[in-house]
Amino acid sequence: MTTTATFGSWESPISADDTVAGIVRFSDIQYDDGTLYWLESRPSEGGRTVLVRRLLDGTIEEVLPGTSNVRTMVHEYGGGAYLAGGGEIFYSEFADQRVYHLGSDGVVSSLTAESTRPSASRYGNAVR
Repeated sequence: MTTTATFGSWESPISADDTVAGIVRFSDIQYDDGTLYWLESRPSEGGRTVLVRRLLDGTIEEVLPGTSNVRTMVHEYGGGAYLAGGGEIFYSEFADQRVYHLGSDGVVSSLTAESTRPSASRYGNAVR
């Protein structure tokens, strides 16, 4: 039996989540002294944006702790959320929009003050 529905009102067995499940978006590729860095946007992790690197020996690894979300709202859509240089990383954390520094010693420290208003200050497009 055929069922007729108006345009856009039919039920589909394919959901919006099904269309993006397992898709990882790559962006913001940077190179620093033999190490390749990039951002991965992961829908399966709630849209978290992860900083990843490939070392000279071919090892691929996440750079920051598992809760980090490297993303800025500086232009409302993001842009320039991290900078790799000299073995160090400067990045904007999505949760509070503060700028952080990951030193070559592996220690993460905040470079900007905590705001009394969430995301009141936004940073992006860092340059060397």
